[in-house]
Amino acid sequence: MTPTQKKVRSVVLTSALTVGLAAGATSAAVAAPSAVACSATAQVPAHATAADLPGCDPVGIPVELGEPTEGATDTWQSTETDGVGYKVPADWAGEAIVGDGGAGHEWTSPEIAVSDQWGDLHWRILVQSPFYDQEMPDPEVLNELGWYASSIDVEGASEAVLTAAQTGHWADPSVETIDFQVFVQSETTGVVTRFMGELPAGEEGQFLLDNFVPTIEP
Repeated sequence: MTPTQKKVRSVVLTSALTVGLAAGATSAAVAAPSAVACSATAQVPAHATAADLPGCDPVGIPVELGEPTEGATDTWQSTETDGVGYKVPADWAGEAIVGDGGAGHEWTSPEIAVSDQWGDLHWRILVQSPFYDQEMPDPEVLNELGWYASSIDVEGASEAVLTAAQTGHWADPSVETIDFQVFVQSETTGVVTRFMGELPAGEEGQFLLDNFVPTIEP
């Protein structure tokens, strides 16, 4: 897959998901057409209010962040993107990539999630820091739009927002997936970092999300 192709599929995913996600249900649902139309709003300005935007159907099934599994990340690889530290599973591979939010780093699993016109698509996490507009999304606005968003506590962050839902993979709606985005603003630099991607549905994806999110160290 060429860098150009990788850039395109990042844009496709974000336009389909807009800004968000949160973690763990057991069945999948494909977003209704009205929800997809609402999600095309793209990045919601931090100053927007729920009253400024129309209500939408739920986008997927909400996933709530669980407690990390003790010792689960001991064997994960510690890494960083532009000074923001985090961990990913030891067998995931990473490379530089350009996404809709600017330059970043994409990590992909050995397992293939979907094969389509892009080739073999793997479960992935895309990290962009700094995120291009440096604005934190408002969970209230996202929930009004049909996303499932909440503020979360992240060590070293002045603010962090997680949005995640279980739905159909953007490239193949018949494949269940947990789609997520995490926005983290460093309390020392003010820089906003975005983590986003697709994880397997059910327990495996829940495990990955539970143990990935709390390791962020802005």
